[in-house]
Amino acid sequence: MILLYHFAEICRLSLLPALCPLQSNDLLASPKSGILVMERFYQEELTCLHIIAHRGASAYAPENTFAAFEKAVELGADFIELDVQLTKDGRLAVIHDDKVDRTTNGTGFVREYTMNELEKLDAGSWFSPEFQDEKIPSLEAVLGKYHNKMGLLIEIKSSKTQPGIEKAAGQLISRFGHSMNTIVQSFDAGAMRALHHMYPSIPTAVLIRPRFGMLPRARLRQIAEFARYVSLKATMVSPFLIKSIHSCDLKALAWTVNGKKTGRRLKSWKIDGIITDYPDYF
Repeated sequence: MILLYHFAEICRLSLLPALCPLQSNDLLASPKSGILVMERFYQEELTCLHIIAHRGASAYAPENTFAAFEKAVELGADFIELDVQLTKDGRLAVIHDDKVDRTTNGTGFVREYTMNELEKLDAGSWFSPEFQDEKIPSLEAVLGKYHNKMGLLIEIKSSKTQPGIEKAAGQLISRFGHSMNTIVQSFDAGAMRALHHMYPSIPTAVLIRPRFGMLPRARLRQIAEFARYVSLKATMVSPFLIKSIHSCDLKALAWTVNGKKTGRRLKSWKIDGIITDYPDYF
C-alpha cells in the first residue's frame, strides 16, 4: 500500500499528469481493486517519473540484499535496481562486483562459486552487524518475490567477460511472464541488442557515460532499434541531451543521484528516472 500511495501522489502532484496511465482514485478505490490495478500497472510501461532504488535502498541497508530491497519498498521506490553475475553453475547471483571480497566474508571471483555456495556467505556484516544474516540472493528469488509487484532494473555485465549472461537473464525473466517494468540494462550495447533479438518483449536500456554531455543523434537512433531507455551518468546530463533522447522515442534515466538539489534540477529537465541510494529523498 505504501507503493500504491507513492505512485498516486506522483500523479496527483502533476509531475507528468497528462501521461499517467492510472488515476489515484483507481488505485485507492478498494484493497481488492488496488491489487488488480497494481498488477496492470506493472504490466504496462511507466510514463511518470521513476524513482529507482540503486542496489535497493543502499544508503540504509547492504546493497543488493533483500534487506535493501524491502527498505526500498518501504520508502516508496517505484523500481529496484540490481546487478547480476554468472555463477560457476550458470545461475545468476545478485551482486555488483565480479569478486565477493568487498561485500561478503568470502574471497575470490563470483564465477568460482556455485549459487548454493554464495548463499552461505555473510553479505551484510560489512555494512552493519545488524545485517549479519543477509545473504546474496539469486535473481530467480528476486523475481519470485517482486515480479509484477515492483519494477526491476537488472544490470548485466559484459557478454565478453561473461559469455551467455544475456541469454541466461532472458530465459529466466521470460519464465515469469511479460512485464514492461522488468528492464535489463548494460554498458554492453551488443549484449542488449542480442537480448532484444532473442527476447524482444523484454525492455532494455543502454548505460552510457556521454562525452562532454553529448550523444550523436545517429547513435541514439541506433540504440532505439533495440532499447527503450538510455541510462546516463547524472553529472553528464543536460536538458538538451534529454530532449535529444526523447526525440528518438527513448527515455532517459540518470545515475547515481543522491542530492535533492540535483534531483529537482533533473525533474525540471523532464528526466524519466532517478537512480538513487536514497529513494525517500525524491
